[in-house]
Amino acid sequence: MENRLLEIFRLVCQSNREFTVRELAQQFSVSSRTVYSDIKKLNELLEASGYPEINADKGKMFYTEPLMIEFESLIHSTPAFVLSNLRFRRLRITTSILLSGDQFTVDDLLKELDISRNTLIGDLKEVREMLSFHSIAVEATPFKGYRISGKEQNIRNLLILSISEDPLFFEDRAGKEDMQILSSCEAFLDDVARRLNVELSDVSFNRMLIAFYVTYTRISIGKAFTGGPKDVLTREEKAFVERHEEIEAIFGREVSIDDCFYLANKLAEASVVKSEELLSEKWLPFNLVTNQFIDAVAQEYSFEAFRTDSKLYEGLLNHLRPAYKRALAGEWAENPLLSYVLENFCQLNKAVEKSVKVLEEELKVHFNEHEISYFTLFFASVIERNEKQIRRTPNVIIVCNAGISTSEILKSRLQAIFHVNILGTFSVRNAALWLKEHTPDLIISTVPFKWKDTKVLKVSPYLSDYDIKEIQSQLSFLTARIHMAEVMNIIGKYVEIEDHKLAPLKNELSIYLGITENSEPKKGIYQPMLKEILTTDLIKAKFEAANRDEAVKESGRLLVDKGLADESYIQAMLKNVEVNGTYIVISPGIAMPHARPEEGALDIGLSIVTLKEPVVFGHPKNDPVKIVVGLCAIDHQSHLKALTELADILMDEKKVNEITNANSAEEILQIIKEDSQC
Repeated sequence: MENRLLEIFRLVCQSNREFTVRELAQQFSVSSRTVYSDIKKLNELLEASGYPEINADKGKMFYTEPLMIEFESLIHSTPAFVLSNLRFRRLRITTSILLSGDQFTVDDLLKELDISRNTLIGDLKEVREMLSFHSIAVEATPFKGYRISGKEQNIRNLLILSISEDPLFFEDRAGKEDMQILSSCEAFLDDVARRLNVELSDVSFNRMLIAFYVTYTRISIGKAFTGGPKDVLTREEKAFVERHEEIEAIFGREVSIDDCFYLANKLAEASVVKSEELLSEKWLPFNLVTNQFIDAVAQEYSFEAFRTDSKLYEGLLNHLRPAYKRALAGEWAENPLLSYVLENFCQLNKAVEKSVKVLEEELKVHFNEHEISYFTLFFASVIERNEKQIRRTPNVIIVCNAGISTSEILKSRLQAIFHVNILGTFSVRNAALWLKEHTPDLIISTVPFKWKDTKVLKVSPYLSDYDIKEIQSQLSFLTARIHMAEVMNIIGKYVEIEDHKLAPLKNELSIYLGITENSEPKKGIYQPMLKEILTTDLIKAKFEAANRDEAVKESGRLLVDKGLADESYIQAMLKNVEVNGTYIVISPGIAMPHARPEEGALDIGLSIVTLKEPVVFGHPKNDPVKIVVGLCAIDHQSHLKALTELADILMDEKKVNEITNANSAEEILQIIKEDSQC
């Protein structure tokens, strides 16, 4: 991390050019969120040392004047940093208090922190209020200092938050032994993520390392985590419990199972870059509600591609589980792009904010504005993917008060060096009048001049080398989207076109301009109803299964015999049950084995097998299984309407009993028809 900060510092703060977040993310092979996080840390260091901050606006980064200092002088200015920066000083006080055990004194803190007694006492009042906000009490005790009390989870969560906000914490606090432990934790976390087939975002990975450190330090002062009994383990909890002894070896001390669960849940709350499709608790509700959420947003914000973009569905599904876990724990992930989202996707964000109630009502949680803005970014990416972005010649005006000859020289030089359309040269007063009715891409001025919504570059009348570089840098980022609707509107202002010629004109212009917009909106993925795919030959009543595998095979055989799946699909179902046996049992007595579409699915299909004698699948709570629903699908969405209908029926205990007691496929189908849209 420090090497990346150093390089970003040299690129952004010690050069005259502008960088985009995307450009830096690609250069360092990290996410845009990580770049924003790094810029935030650099700005904190710059502010603490009395230097101007990096300007970050609309995805672009630039520094006013090159900073000719060594990066190390920022890193090693910690005492001044702590003394001068109120927020960081209080973060340090907070972490010191929470890592001290049950009690601390002012003298203890003064030995650790290089600040005056008066400063510390003044800060303590604010720190105590902040701790109280997190349900952690700090009470004064006569002759002993202060006593800390609160739930261990609250203390650890606040420690993680405080340390993650302090860019120099480990440089100042962690010794050689601590750094070795962190290195081992990093290797452990990499391996666990690989085994779980997930890739954590850089921010989440660093936060998980802090969670390991916090757990280690709290255990070291005798503060083990205590939780309740677990009926069903998540896949993260299983992974940590199986490697319990390895965690103890890394920490060099005894670690409780509850501490393993705590770390596992932190991992479940972490945002992922990508995730292979492994089942988890609530996988069925997540799948169903994600589809409903997309539909709700598409109704609020008319963009039909939302319903057809598979990357959107998969991205939201991957993000929803950690977001749900965070909401359950009362945690949330700060989105460094929040202001960018609110500024650039205001209406879309409002549509998502209104539609997110679908998720909240189904999952019984609340998502704050940061989590909502993350959801918005997934929808915004669909718009980006579906809109043609092409570079056109930028429109520029010149503002110059030095007379015609000077402005003509500047205009000639600009046209000789750059490919731009110069719409005119103006005095300051006339420029302000002209700009009220026009919007150029860039304003180049020889005098101080500002205008809302349009970038202004101040240059010398004769264009210095520095001016040329600045203009070139700005022009390289000017792009414009061309929408066919806007093109047709412009044409319509000047000519009247017969209705029957509109479509051919639009099509010909689309081909010429390279805009692949269809004249008709895309239709959403067709989702058949339950009655369209469930027939008696996909139902088996009172099947005698000796074990779990026989029950699963029968549900798969019905799909294969109907021509909905290849024979290989049955083996894939068995393998999936072996890996995800716990999660296959979706509710008491009901299992839903399936496999990935590419593993032999040919069409959408649902089979129902009722068992003469219930079978154990290995679920500690929902066993034994008496109904097996085989599922095959050719994508992530087309089967969801039928599956939703069936899921609603299977949530009705009376209907489940009727289906279980039925003696024939015809009888079962009739029971289902009575309560569905069939």
